[in-house]
Amino acid sequence: MNLLRLLAFTRIPGNACSFLLRRMIRWSRGKAVLRQEPKGDLFAYLNSGRHDAEARAAELSVRYDLEPLARLSTRSRYQKNLYLLDSLEKATRGLSLPFREDRGILAMDIGSQDWYYVFALERWLRKHNRSNREPVKLTGIELDAYELCAGFRSRIDYATAYAEQTGNPDVRYVVDDFRKWREQGHDILFLFYPLVLRYQQLLWGLPLHVFDPEGIVANAAVSTRSGGWLVVFCHTIPEHKRFLELCRKNGAFTLLREGEALSTLVDFYAETRDRRFSIWVKT
Repeated sequence: MNLLRLLAFTRIPGNACSFLLRRMIRWSRGKAVLRQEPKGDLFAYLNSGRHDAEARAAELSVRYDLEPLARLSTRSRYQKNLYLLDSLEKATRGLSLPFREDRGILAMDIGSQDWYYVFALERWLRKHNRSNREPVKLTGIELDAYELCAGFRSRIDYATAYAEQTGNPDVRYVVDDFRKWREQGHDILFLFYPLVLRYQQLLWGLPLHVFDPEGIVANAAVSTRSGGWLVVFCHTIPEHKRFLELCRKNGAFTLLREGEALSTLVDFYAETRDRRFSIWVKT
């Protein structure tokens, strides 16, 4: 790990240059065309527990109306959406969610990348919306939206297509620095796998001058209404512990719950054993 961290810091000049070029060129080929792959035998990688995984996936599909996603998605993206729903349900089980009957839901996802999971996120929010008249409003915000992905397309090309697939016109993807975002009153903010360690930032291809986890947490506190939630997932235990330190130091949030974010619904399930979640309430 020490060698990995050392090698990461050799990427400082290259990351800075490539990030600047992406910001200048803003490469986009327009909304991506989604690919479909068959979903048969989705959990063949499991030696045991395959029946339980199939039953759980079917349960989530019915509860969150995932058929449109199943009809038009790759196997990998469908599994990752299942994983998110499975993990969110386990993380919030028994908790009173911060949504009210007299208004819709205002939510934001910070650092959305190409937003491959937006279908699951929107469906989870929609399922828990207590208002019969007001919509779910969900914004995904990404600083590095022009990084190239498959098919010589950028993140924004895919994110636009994935957001449209939800069928909710109030789902939007914006290119901006969350630290400068000034919209307030959110019921819930999501931070999936935030970059809280410098070497991690470099491995993901970002320059150090935008490394500011304290600033992210500070603006999350400003953007969330009193009683609202900050939901965080981290890849590793050290990242999880670091985020706990950051949030406690900020002082605007109280830890409601933390725990493991395990699921067998993705073929890399062994890699999820160190994943952790934390749920914070704005005081």
